[in-house]
Amino acid sequence: MTQLIEALHATAAKWRAGNQEHRGGVVLVFEGKAYGWKNELRDPACERPGAYAVDKAGLVFKAEGGDDYNGAKVWVAVDPDA
Repeated sequence: MTQLIEALHATAAKWRAGNQEHRGGVVLVFEGKAYGWKNELRDPACERPGAYAVDKAGLVFKAEGGDDYNGAKVWVAVDPDA
């Protein structure tokens, strides 16, 4: 899990470096690629299950449940020590 968290942090940091007008908020990552940004973590139904959100402090959340058509059901905090 630690390698995944490190990879997500690196992907989010690279995206933030190239998009400095978006301070704070969360960088959205799916299948190892940043695909968007939101000013706050909100409605998981707008994201596919398996998407990750990385906030400025480095906290990571995963969209779970649901399906690709209806979106995810919930954001779950990812334990970096798991």
